[in-house]
Amino acid sequence: MSDESLYNPLMPSGPLRRAFIAILLAIVVSTIYAAASRSNQFVYDDHEVIENQYPIRHWPDVARIFREPHYLNFPYYRPLTRLTFAIQRSFSSGENPVAYHLFNAILAGGVMLAAYALLRRPQLGLNAPAAMIGAAWFALHPAFSECVYPAASGRETLWPMLFILLATWAYLGRGLFWSAIAMFAAALLCKEQAAVLPGVFVLADFLGLTERPRNASRWILRYLPIAGIFIAYFVIRRLVVGGTPLQWVFLAHPLELLKSLLYGIQTGIAPFMELRYEPPFDSWFDPRLSIVALIVAALLAIGVAWCDRPVRLAATFWLGWFVLLQLPTAHIVQQEAGYSERYVAAALLAIPGIAGAMIVHLAHQPRARFVIAAMAAVWTIVLADISFVRADYYSSELAFCHQWQTTNPNAAGPYDGFGRIAQEKHQSRIAIESYEKALSIQPNDATAHNNLANLLADAGDFAGASRQYEWLLHNGSVGADPVAVMTNYAQLLGQEAFDNHDAAMRDRAHELLEQAITMRPDYAQAHGILGEWNMAFGSRDAAIRQFKIALNLRPDWKEIDEMLDGLEKTDATRP
Repeated sequence: MSDESLYNPLMPSGPLRRAFIAILLAIVVSTIYAAASRSNQFVYDDHEVIENQYPIRHWPDVARIFREPHYLNFPYYRPLTRLTFAIQRSFSSGENPVAYHLFNAILAGGVMLAAYALLRRPQLGLNAPAAMIGAAWFALHPAFSECVYPAASGRETLWPMLFILLATWAYLGRGLFWSAIAMFAAALLCKEQAAVLPGVFVLADFLGLTERPRNASRWILRYLPIAGIFIAYFVIRRLVVGGTPLQWVFLAHPLELLKSLLYGIQTGIAPFMELRYEPPFDSWFDPRLSIVALIVAALLAIGVAWCDRPVRLAATFWLGWFVLLQLPTAHIVQQEAGYSERYVAAALLAIPGIAGAMIVHLAHQPRARFVIAAMAAVWTIVLADISFVRADYYSSELAFCHQWQTTNPNAAGPYDGFGRIAQEKHQSRIAIESYEKALSIQPNDATAHNNLANLLADAGDFAGASRQYEWLLHNGSVGADPVAVMTNYAQLLGQEAFDNHDAAMRDRAHELLEQAITMRPDYAQAHGILGEWNMAFGSRDAAIRQFKIALNLRPDWKEIDEMLDGLEKTDATRP
C-alpha cells in the first residue's frame, strides 16, 4: 500500500499527514485502554507500590526517592518510576485507581508513537502504512496490555519501554547521539531492563545501521559516555540497594534461556485469550501454539532470506533486539518470576519490524500490499479485542487472584491476595487460612509471613505474631519491608512489655525502633511508635520530639497529632 492510498483532502499532506494519522492511532490506543480499565481497582503490587507510599510534600522527598530501593526488600532501583507514583500520589486524586489507570492508558499511546517513530527509521525498511500497522499491532497486543492494566507493575514496564524505544530511535538518527545517551540514562532509572541498551547500540553499529566513526579514537569517544552512564548507574544502584549478590543460574539450567525465548515467540505470535499471570512452564507451554508460532517464525526467516541485503540487515537487528530485550528475564540470573508477558512485551516489536520490512520489499503490487495490510489490520483488531476483554481480570483483587489461582494452582501469590481481601472484610479466620495456604506452597513467602504477623498482632496473639516477625528478621527475604517489620514488631513488644512489666521486651522494642530509624530516618511510623515508647518508658520531652518528627513527615497523622496535643497541654498546665 502506498502512502498516497491514504490520501484525504481534509488532511495535511506528506509528513504532516502521516504524523496526524499516527497521533490519531495513538489516541485510539489510549482510548481503548482507558475505556477498558475505567472502573478497575488496585490489585496485588498496587497496594504496596502506590497506596502504602507517601506523597511528595517537600523537595527533600524527591531526593529521598533517589536514595531508596524501589519498595519492600526487592533489589530494584527505579527512582524515576517511583517519582511519577509519588507525584501523582500528591494530588487530591492520588488514591483514586482511575487516575493511575488513565495515566497508563495515555502512556501506552506515547509508547505506540515511539514504536512508530523507530519503525520509520529508513535503515529498517518500513513505509508509513506498514509502520503504523506494526506499531498498532505492538501496542494492542495482549502481552502489551499486561504493561497497562496493572497500575504499578504496568507503569514500571511502560516507562522504560518508552525511553528504550526513544533511545534506539535517536541512536539510529543523525545528530541525536546525546539525546540517545540521555534517554539511555532515563531508561536505566526507570527499570533494570534498560541495561541491555548498549548491546542494541553495538549491534546497530556492527550492522552498519548508524553513521560509523572514521577512526579508533572516534569509536572510543562514542562508547565512552555509554560506558560511563552504565558504570555510574550500577555504582549508584549498589550504594542504594546494597551488594545483593546475583545468583547465576544459566550454567545450572542452560535450557531455561531457550524456554524463555520460546515463550516470547509463542506469546508474540499465538497469545492466549485469557490472562495467565506469571505462569510456570507447564501452564504456558502449549505444543500446538508453539508449533504454529515456530512455523510462522520459520516462514518469516525464509521470506527474509529472499530479500536484499538491507532487509536482511534490518531483520538481523530485530532478531538481536528480540533476544537482547529478553535477556534480563531469561533465567541468566535468579529472578522473581519465571515467565511473564510484561517481560517479553518490548521484545515483540521485532515481529512487525521483520514482517513489515519483508512485505514492503517483496510485495510489489499495490493490490497485494493492500490485501496484506488489510489482513494485518484485521489481526490487530482481533488482538485489540483480546486485550480489551483482559481488562476484566484486573477489575478487582478477587477477580485477579481468582484468575491467577485458576491458571496456576501452585502459586502462593493468589492466596496472599485472598488473605488481604479477607482481612479487609474482617474475616480473620479466612485470612489466616489463606496465608497458611500460601506458606504451605511457598514457605519463604515473606508477604504471607508479614501479613500473617500483622493479623495475629491485631488479634492479640503475641506468640504467633512474634514467630512470624522473628522469621522475617532472620531470613531477610524479599516481599516485606524490613523497616516496617521492625517497627510493627517493636510496637507489639512495647505493648507486651508495658502490660507485663518486662524490661527485656522493653529494651528489645527500643533497639528495633532505633535500628529502623537508622536505616530510614524519614520513616514516620518508626518515629511515632518511638514516641509512644517514650511516653510509656522514657521521657515526655523525648516523646514530644519524636511526635513532632513524625508529624513533620506525615502531617495528616491524626492519632499522633492528638497525643502530641495532649502532652503539650499537660505541660502547659504544670506550675
